[in-house]
Amino acid sequence: MSLVILAALSMSVGWGLRGDYGHEAGAMMPGALFGLALCLAAGRADWVRRSVTIAALCAVGWAFGGQMSYGIVIGYTASAAFADVLYGYASLFLIGGLWGAVGAGILGLGLTLRRSELDAFVGPLIGVYAGWKLLDFTGATAWLETRWSLYDTDWVAASSALLIALGYAAIVPRGREACRLIGALAAGWWLGFGLLTLLGGLRMTPPRSDNWAGCVGLCAALLVYLWRRQQRAALSLVWYGALAGGAGFAVGDFVQMLGRAQWGPVGRFTALQGLGYWKWMEQLFGLLMGAGVALGAARLTKLNLTPPEEDDDKGWSRNAAALAVLLMIPWENFPRNVSRWVADGHLGEALLGISPARWFLFVSLLATALVIVALRRYRAGTLPFIPADPFQRAQWLFLLLLWFFLAVDFTQAFPAMKERSVLFVHVSFWLTALVCTWMAVTSPAPVDEPFHESHNAEAGVWLRGRIFWLAWALVPALIFALAWLTLSTHNAPLPGSQSRF
Repeated sequence: MSLVILAALSMSVGWGLRGDYGHEAGAMMPGALFGLALCLAAGRADWVRRSVTIAALCAVGWAFGGQMSYGIVIGYTASAAFADVLYGYASLFLIGGLWGAVGAGILGLGLTLRRSELDAFVGPLIGVYAGWKLLDFTGATAWLETRWSLYDTDWVAASSALLIALGYAAIVPRGREACRLIGALAAGWWLGFGLLTLLGGLRMTPPRSDNWAGCVGLCAALLVYLWRRQQRAALSLVWYGALAGGAGFAVGDFVQMLGRAQWGPVGRFTALQGLGYWKWMEQLFGLLMGAGVALGAARLTKLNLTPPEEDDDKGWSRNAAALAVLLMIPWENFPRNVSRWVADGHLGEALLGISPARWFLFVSLLATALVIVALRRYRAGTLPFIPADPFQRAQWLFLLLLWFFLAVDFTQAFPAMKERSVLFVHVSFWLTALVCTWMAVTSPAPVDEPFHESHNAEAGVWLRGRIFWLAWALVPALIFALAWLTLSTHNAPLPGSQSRF
């Protein structure tokens, strides 16, 4: 039970933070926190030893869903027409399901692949990331997406990832299996977008982006890859993530609609009005999705998933994962704080002829250099303040990321803290983080002992479970019930409503 609670609360507070930054980069924060929480509470020494790698993989896995647009979809659920509301909830289930499925599938790879296989991903992933940054920096991405908009999708990112994976595989034979997955995901994105939107004419939320169609293809490609490799343990996590993510997004939005409609207690008590129900939706989405994936992970621990092989101690996956978690996530998100301060006029005159924004950049670069030096000294065994015990390291990293993310998010929200809704949201962040901290600090270290009986990732036992598949069978009833209950709270369209039909 502690596994589900800690993982769910970590994903919840992280998803609330994600709402302040948005898109793929913002979704890396809850992914990393969730991965670390899972390792701390699972009671598996092999997972603890991979905690940094799993955190980085979860950050990448949950980042994929950040490309999907859902603002107008939520507006459909605020309509007064049953068809619009039903369509909105069904679309939210699909978006949330894709988000949870891909994230859980990438997590499954981290729990099952050999260390040497994970090491092989480092080179091509760095190549893809560098290629994206080069295209963005030169303005090529913006020019190409303006020249051929293709329904405002991220087709340039998918295309460049495919080309880089093919090029890397041709040059570095060792990375071909990793490039096969990267290339399959990129090609799957194009197949989904091409079939559903370009040929089928399906548009979920016009005129907004149709990246959802690409994500359908990407998720299908991940399922095919896992099935061909007989990764049934990872496949089971995909289905848990899809169900929990879909239900979590739909139920979270339903709670938001109750707030918009000022239904029941919300309408009767002034104290419950204007409390940022959009944030309630985000945090509830993260809570339910995190709980569902954690339940799938708990099943892996209960049935003793065979520990993955640590067959390579000299690979780069550990170092790359640490750099991704400690440096990439902050750099991808927190410069937006400075941009917001500049836009809102909170930064004043220059200091020594240098603008405040450039001073922030200078200090951030120095801090980045210090982190790199510290990691090098740690790898060399000359940084004694970092614990040698893997479980203690995971505890420190989890607490560092959790409170660092909270502190930096607080700095961008502080000017608006006079608003009751903003204060309420951040109080909820702090209280949730305190519970997570207490659970992380008091979690017992796992005992590193061999299993008497275990099941490998290919075992058929992972795809069984009648109660789980019964829950999937009830999904249509859930969507219809949410639509009917939402309409019963109001007679006219709610604020922010949209019409699809």
